Amino acid sequence: MVDVSGVARSPMFAGLMTAELELIVQQAGVRTFEPGEPLCRAGENGDRCWVITTGLVDVFGPSGDASAGEVLARYRKGSTVGEVAVILGEQQPETVIASIATTTLELTAAALAELVRRYPQIIVNVLRSQRSRLAYAQARSFARELGETVAIAVGSSLRGVIPRLTAAARGATPRSVAALDRRFSFAGALTAAGDLVSAHATVLLPAELEAQEIATLLREADRVVAIAATGDEATELGAVRRPTGVGAQVEAVLVGDAAVRASGAWPVAAPLRVIRVCEPDDERTLAQADVAWLARHLTRTKLGLALGAGGASGYAHVGVLQVLEEAGYTVDCAAGSSIGAIVGAYLALGADAAAIDRTLRDAFTAPAVAEIFKLSLAGRASGLERMTRLLRETTGERTFAETVIPLTVMAVDLSARSPAPLRDGPLWEALLAATALAGVFPPYEHDGRRLVDGLALVPVPTGALVQDGADVVVSVNLISADTLASWPGGPPPQPPPERRRRGVLDDLLEVMDLSQLAESVRHAELADVVITPKFGPGDWRDFHLADQFLAAGRAAAVEQLPELRSLALPMSSKQNDTR
Repeated sequence: MVDVSGVARSPMFAGLMTAELELIVQQAGVRTFEPGEPLCRAGENGDRCWVITTGLVDVFGPSGDASAGEVLARYRKGSTVGEVAVILGEQQPETVIASIATTTLELTAAALAELVRRYPQIIVNVLRSQRSRLAYAQARSFARELGETVAIAVGSSLRGVIPRLTAAARGATPRSVAALDRRFSFAGALTAAGDLVSAHATVLLPAELEAQEIATLLREADRVVAIAATGDEATELGAVRRPTGVGAQVEAVLVGDAAVRASGAWPVAAPLRVIRVCEPDDERTLAQADVAWLARHLTRTKLGLALGAGGASGYAHVGVLQVLEEAGYTVDCAAGSSIGAIVGAYLALGADAAAIDRTLRDAFTAPAVAEIFKLSLAGRASGLERMTRLLRETTGERTFAETVIPLTVMAVDLSARSPAPLRDGPLWEALLAATALAGVFPPYEHDGRRLVDGLALVPVPTGALVQDGADVVVSVNLISADTLASWPGGPPPQPPPERRRRGVLDDLLEVMDLSQLAESVRHAELADVVITPKFGPGDWRDFHLADQFLAAGRAAAVEQLPELRSLALPMSSKQNDTR
C-alpha cells in the first residue's frame, strides 16, 4: 500500500479519496532540502511545486534576498509551496527556504496539470487555502502598517482623563501617536485627523459623549471608544443609533456602579459593546491601571501570552513571567496547554511570577509527583484524585468569571476530534481536562464531551489569544529540537531515588513530545514574538530541575525582549501618570 500520510493532511488535496491520494503520491517525487536550502526563489519559473511531508520552511518577500528579508510566514507538514505559480504559469512570487531539514513530495507542472484535469476539486482547494492565508496575513498586519483614527468620547465627569490617556498611549507604543484637541470644530477635527493618519500609527480624536456626535464618528473614525462614568452618561450612550451602512460598534468603558446599572437598559439593537468595567479611584476618576489598559487598547498593544505544554519544563514559563514583570510589561490575556494552562490560570487569578513559583514548588514536590504519576495495574497513572485535589486547592475552586484577565484553557475533544478551548466554568475542571494526558489519565468527561490534554492538537494555543483581544502575542514553546548537551553552570541535582529508572510513562511522553515537535513549532510561530527556551538533559516529570528550567526561560525571554519592545513598550504602574 502506498503511504499517503504526506498528502492526506494537505488542504490542497482535501476531499480526495485514499485511492486518489495514492495516485498523487505515485505522480510525485521525494525531494529533501537541507537547512538553508531554497525550495524556490522569487522570480523563478513556476515549473514545480512541493507538498511538505516533514520539516519547516520560511517564506520571504519578493526581493528574494532571504538574508535581508523578513519572514512573512512559516509552513510545515501538509502545507504546499509554489502551487499557485504552477497553476497560473507564472513566476514564483516568494522565496521559500528550509528552516530545518525538510522532506517534500515534488510535483512537476505537467504532473500537477494532469491531476487538476482528473480532480478539479484541487483548484477549489487552492483558492480556499490562498484566501485563508491572505485573511490571516491581513488581520495581523493591517493595524500595524496603516494608521487609524480612534475617537475617544467622554462626558464632563471624566474630561480631565484625556491628557492622561494621551500620555499613556504615547508611552505604550514605539510607533507615533498624534492627538487633536477640541479647539477644532467637529468637522475640522475630522478633517485634521484624516490628514494626520497617513503619518501616524494612531490619531486620537477627543469627542463629546453625545449620541448624535458618536453616531457620526462611527461613520468617520476607524474606532470609537466611549467612557461613561455616570448613569446619565451611560443612558446617553444607549441613545446612539447605528448609521445606515455602518457595521462598527462603539467600544464602551463603564466606570462605577451607576454606569453599569444604566447600561442594563440599553436597546438590544444599540451599536454598543462593553470592553471594560472599571471602579473609579479615590479621586473619582480612572485608576492608573485602567488608564494603562486603555492606552494599550487605543494603540493596539495589549499583550497576550500563549504558554505551551511541557510538563516540568513549565517552570520556564515562570522565568519568562519574571523577565516580563522586571521589564515593566503587563499581560492582558493568557492561554495555555497542559502545564501552560496551570501557569496561565494562576496568572489570570492575579498571581505574580514569585507567587506562581511558590505554588508550583509547593504543589509538585517529589512525593506529590511520585503519587500523581504512579502506575496502576491498568498501566495508567493512579494519582488522579491527588491531581484533582491539587488543582482545586491551588485555584481556590474559583471560576473563569473570577479571573482578572481573560483566560483560555486549551483541551482537545476526542469525540469531535477537534481543539476545545475552555473559557467558562470552574477553573479546576478545565485544568483537569487540560492535563488529562492520553495514556496517563483518563479523558475528562463534561457535557457529553471527552476532553484530554491540549498537547494532542494544540501544544501552544497562540490562535486563541487573538479571539480574546490580544494585539501583540508572545508564545512560549517548550517542545523544541534545539536542546543542550548539558545544563549551563554544572550538573543539575540528582532526581529522587524512585525517579532514577525510566518507566513506561517516560517513554510514552517522550514519544508524544517528538510527535508534536512540528505542531508545537507551527503554533508558536503564529505569535509576534516567539520564546523557545533551550533545555539540557531532562524529561517531562523532572520537577527537581525547577531552577534549571526557570533559568532557561529567563534567558530565552531576555533574548527576545528587543523584539517585543519593537512592538509594544512596557508600562510600569507609575509610568505616564500625569495627574
